[in-house]
Amino acid sequence: MSAHLVALLGVGWVLAYLYGFWLLYVLVMGFYRAYLSKRLTRPALVLASPALIVGYLVDLIANWTLATVWFLELPKRPLELVTDRLSRYIGLQDDCRQKTHAQWVCHNLLDYFDPHDKHCTPIPK
Repeated sequence: MSAHLVALLGVGWVLAYLYGFWLLYVLVMGFYRAYLSKRLTRPALVLASPALIVGYLVDLIANWTLATVWFLELPKRPLELVTDRLSRYIGLQDDCRQKTHAQWVCHNLLDYFDPHDKHCTPIPK
């Protein structure tokens, strides 16, 4: 296999992973919205549980791999999620690349689907 094909497959895998991660986020927020409105039934919760577990694992893996490479920093805690990292960066005092990217991701991809309309809450440093 040529180096170009390997690189193309790698980029394709990363994009597919990120898209699947985002779709899981939207699904989990739908379950959360139903839970908050007290409309998540027991059968629906049982059916949702595998997606919730997979979503959590995908989030952890993304934080330890893709987010670590993108932000050039390891997670602060072993079970830190991507949202925790984004919230931490948004809470930074100074403007920096991490803060700018975190704000863009939260504003353009996450906040709209959160039942509270603000998924990433700034954590002051």
